[in-house]
Amino acid sequence: MDKVLNTLEPQPVFHYFEEICEIPHGSFDTKRISDYCVRFAEERGLTCHQDDANNVIIIKEASEGYENAKPVILQGHLDMVCEKADGSDHDFKTDPLGLMIEGDWITADGTTLGGDDGIAVAYGLALLDNNTLPHPKLYVIFTTEEEVGMEGAHAIDLTPVSDAAYMINLDSEDEGIILAGCAGGVRANCTFDIRRTARSGLSCELAVSGLHGGHSGQEINRYGANASVLLGTLLNDLSQDLSFDIIDLTGGTKDNVITKKATATIVIDPNDEQAVTDRLKALEVLYKKNYASKDPELTLSLKTLEKGDFMVFNEASAKRAIFVLMQIPNGVQAMSLDIEGLVETSLNLGIMYTKEDYFLVSFAMRSSIGTAKEALSARVRAFTEYLGGTYTEASSYPAWEYRRESALRDMMCRTFEEMYGKTPTVEAIHAGLECGLISAKLPELDIVSIGPDMQDIHTPEERLSISSTARTWDYLVKVLENLK
Repeated sequence: MDKVLNTLEPQPVFHYFEEICEIPHGSFDTKRISDYCVRFAEERGLTCHQDDANNVIIIKEASEGYENAKPVILQGHLDMVCEKADGSDHDFKTDPLGLMIEGDWITADGTTLGGDDGIAVAYGLALLDNNTLPHPKLYVIFTTEEEVGMEGAHAIDLTPVSDAAYMINLDSEDEGIILAGCAGGVRANCTFDIRRTARSGLSCELAVSGLHGGHSGQEINRYGANASVLLGTLLNDLSQDLSFDIIDLTGGTKDNVITKKATATIVIDPNDEQAVTDRLKALEVLYKKNYASKDPELTLSLKTLEKGDFMVFNEASAKRAIFVLMQIPNGVQAMSLDIEGLVETSLNLGIMYTKEDYFLVSFAMRSSIGTAKEALSARVRAFTEYLGGTYTEASSYPAWEYRRESALRDMMCRTFEEMYGKTPTVEAIHAGLECGLISAKLPELDIVSIGPDMQDIHTPEERLSISSTARTWDYLVKVLENLK
């Protein structure tokens, strides 16, 4: 395969990034890229640990003169979010990503790029492969399934790195910002029984699409539309004037991604097709006004499928499903009183699907305050159980709390100022990072998170800045040199 990034500098970083992009590595499909990292270590005689969760720890001894320096962890994750544009035939299980260069940006053809967090893996491999750079003892940790509950970080045994003093997480997307804290989170599933009845008519697919979507930790404060939530509003509005029944509700595949498209398979009287179409057009105009600045490409559509006999939600099940989508909490719940502009507590309805006898919605809940997360969980549980549903939780992870004193952060701020003549921003974020789980296992670890500029992560418009990648590499190299 022809290389797209072979003229870019620093070449080792972009070389490894392109190699990573040639290996399918979506969440729960990380064995191949994990094995690739193990082979990399073995070929260079580096100590390597791989566990049953496909986490990888690669160890490189300190360079000459740094034998007495405190060891440092460099950490990122191996999995990527697999999203593609409508009409794309890309198969994330088999196909390499189609990399493209557009000015200062690297993108992928019709898919997510996986810069989150492939660039961290590329930085780590490039550092391990270089025998001329000064550095303390390096522990390079690549975790798995970060995008689906941080399962790798939950499972990893950090005994081999227990003497580390510092950790630089490389899972951030804004150059010049040093992260020093993040929200904790939990995945919540709300399940409601469905009873069905027979109905004859014309089946149709009703769709809400064209939304911005995005990462629910970083872009929840855009206050854009969530397609599944908006679908509930749409079904309610249609029900005021027209008769229909629901066969299926579907929206989203990742709880931490704001849903861009949601569909309802419905059954209507064939004679009502034009009336439904006309009403849909009128509602689209109204919804577009509501989201003009946030989701200008919002689209409502109706596609006829077939005439026949169908098993549909009974009246009570349909009313309850629509009520859930309209009324269950979603989006920003509270803003931080300590850090201006920071979301304190939120939840995102990221997954919705229907089986024969039940309807499920799944949320990513986040808060930088543990008690606020618990209170939100209790609220959604009460809502669900009041309606006769079942509430369960999984993949809970703690917040990474801000440390008032951090030698690593102070040194990295000084280094940034010396290199670029300006002070970096130190902040916490609402998104979840593996730093919380790792700091819980190694409480004395001094941690920061950095990364190059990326935009629109978790969407097919995701892109990685070439120039920022280079500057962040230079910065990382200098930071390791200064850890002597």
